[in-house]
Amino acid sequence: MDQCTRNAFAEERSTVNKAQKRKRTGKIQANMRRLKAKMAEIGEQQKRIKKGQTEIREKFEEIELECDQLRKETLLISQQAACNQQRLDLMLMVVKAREDDNLPEADRLIQRLREKA
Repeated sequence: MDQCTRNAFAEERSTVNKAQKRKRTGKIQANMRRLKAKMAEIGEQQKRIKKGQTEIREKFEEIELECDQLRKETLLISQQAACNQQRLDLMLMVVKAREDDNLPEADRLIQRLREKA
């Protein structure tokens, strides 16, 4: 093989190598663009997830506050019901004392009823 033929083969290989390198570089760049786009998409998804978690946390806090308020209201209603029951018991006892003509007992019960009011 003469020198000219060798140079021709070398140039051809060089040209093929350059084309292959450009092709690989193009693929790599395309992959990089695709990965960057995916990363951006994942970042947006993470932002949405974080926002959703924040909203859920706020809703749970609101529900917790409402539960506390309902517990307080329930306790107050329960206390009021107990107090009303005591007053009703005293009223019934007053009626029975009057029926039995036990006026001192009726007066004492009426006084206790006034103190409860």
